[in-house]
Amino acid sequence: MSHHNSTLQYHLEKINSSNHNRLTFMSHESQNKLLLIIAEIIRSVIVKQLKAAGLFSVIIDTTTDVASLEQFSFVVRYVHEGSIEERLLSLVTASDATGKGLYNTFCTITEMYQIDWKTKLCAQSYDGAAAMQGEYSGLRTYIQNENPKAIYVWCFAHLLNLVIVDTLDSTTDTKIFFGDLHGIVTFMRARKRTATFYECQKKLNIESKANDRIRKIKNFSDTRWTSHDRVITVIHDKYEALKNTLELLSESTDRVTASNAKSFLQIISSFHFVLVLKLMKSIFTITTPTSCYLQSKSIDFIQAIKLVDETKKRLLELRSDKYFQELVQNTKQFTNEQNLCENDFKKVRTRKTKKMPGENVQDEISSSASDRFRVNTYYKCLDQITSSIDNRFSNARDILKDLALLSPERLMEAKYKSEMDLPDKCFLDLATWITDINPYQLKTEYLLFSKSLKELIIGMKFPDNQSNESLDINSEEDSSEDEHQNITSKPKQNITLGTILNVLSSFDIMSAFPNLYCAYKALCTIPASSASAERSFSKVKLIKTRLRSTMSQQRLESLMLISCERDIPIDINEVINKFGLSSSVLRKELMFG
Repeated sequence: MSHHNSTLQYHLEKINSSNHNRLTFMSHESQNKLLLIIAEIIRSVIVKQLKAAGLFSVIIDTTTDVASLEQFSFVVRYVHEGSIEERLLSLVTASDATGKGLYNTFCTITEMYQIDWKTKLCAQSYDGAAAMQGEYSGLRTYIQNENPKAIYVWCFAHLLNLVIVDTLDSTTDTKIFFGDLHGIVTFMRARKRTATFYECQKKLNIESKANDRIRKIKNFSDTRWTSHDRVITVIHDKYEALKNTLELLSESTDRVTASNAKSFLQIISSFHFVLVLKLMKSIFTITTPTSCYLQSKSIDFIQAIKLVDETKKRLLELRSDKYFQELVQNTKQFTNEQNLCENDFKKVRTRKTKKMPGENVQDEISSSASDRFRVNTYYKCLDQITSSIDNRFSNARDILKDLALLSPERLMEAKYKSEMDLPDKCFLDLATWITDINPYQLKTEYLLFSKSLKELIIGMKFPDNQSNESLDINSEEDSSEDEHQNITSKPKQNITLGTILNVLSSFDIMSAFPNLYCAYKALCTIPASSASAERSFSKVKLIKTRLRSTMSQQRLESLMLISCERDIPIDINEVINKFGLSSSVLRKELMFG
């Protein structure tokens, strides 16, 4: 590095020229000390903002690192100056991964940074592990025993993943399809077969004079929610290349490779496989964007519920004879383009029930293969995914019932109502969850704010990534425009809780609506997913690699805070001062006066 940095080169030359008392500032002790100081400065900013927010929620998850240590990721969510923040506060090892052990780790962290979670914690979000959300001995139960107002939210992204898992196991055809798909993925993971797949893609690009991206068939993942969609997309888009690859491999001199390739070639060449492939692609086209949106830091609880409802609505639209016939026609067109032998349902002879003497019953009505697939696979699969969405997200809807009063739609409708039209019970229920608000003052502020919200949105200045021109401030009015036309124009966005929070924090009008601001701040603090904790584990894998598996926990935590919260500004002079005051030798070298 010194060859590319003159300052560092001069520093090293000066050190080498000295025979004694050489202070390099490059030892591992100096590095760890410097990293710890920077991490503590970052953490102090987070703790200060968290305490100033008043209310906060926690997002917790665990994972095993390369050294087989259980890493406990502690993420906090709060509102700072009208902006929703999710910050990594701590990363420690958990020696006990039971619910009680995780609770003890949680208490240790909160006590260390003097965080009053028994009165200020309003929500908690984890995955579906028994140690996390167990009803009797899970982490959320131990927390709710001390703080009953800490709402538990099962991570929406994990719930949607479970919905997809339910769908995969709902019918015989889907189970066989994904079993075959798993076999193809495993078979194509070998280096030589992957290279053959690449060459077939390149050859097709040359023949078609296209510049399509070369794709790889990656493995399935139980925790990566888009992995199934990714595999299906690659196989669908690179179907011809995959077919050519299997044809080449079926002529291999290796008998196992040739046999498996021929078997998989027969599978993917069947009309039934392509039909289920098209069906799954149409479903994942709807669910995958929702899964990605649910992992966003800025998404609020009500917005997440709306996304799930919109996903369910779009899936229900597929459940019709019209869309089924379109699916079959698209499959037939696809098989003809790929020159497959099968381009329609297989004709299976229907066994007729013999009419015995004296019986008046008629033979059973025979159904075609198309009808059987429509009833037993197409409808059943869509029914399963919609019913699973209802069941999996039922607890979230129960939470929404108590908070629906604060939804943007209800707020916009309230400007046409009087105080008599709004029941006091809704505001009293909010006051039982948020003890800092006065329910009767909240009702007055609610009505007054609803009448001026439209004008406030028009007059306020939004952040660079959001404009008042793109907001639908007349969302309560019906629109006769076709929502599918002019899709290239800038889309209108509905008003979100974040929009309302920005309005309240602008022009210092939160002082005029203190109870309303507190209510919306609490609602925005509820996390919709635990994706931030999952994202921190990706950083762990990048920082603590196999070659750095003996790294100390303190160094790992410091590097994690610096990496995950790099948007927090660091005062270099403050770092140098704290580093210089850490020892007498450093004080002599770095401090002046």
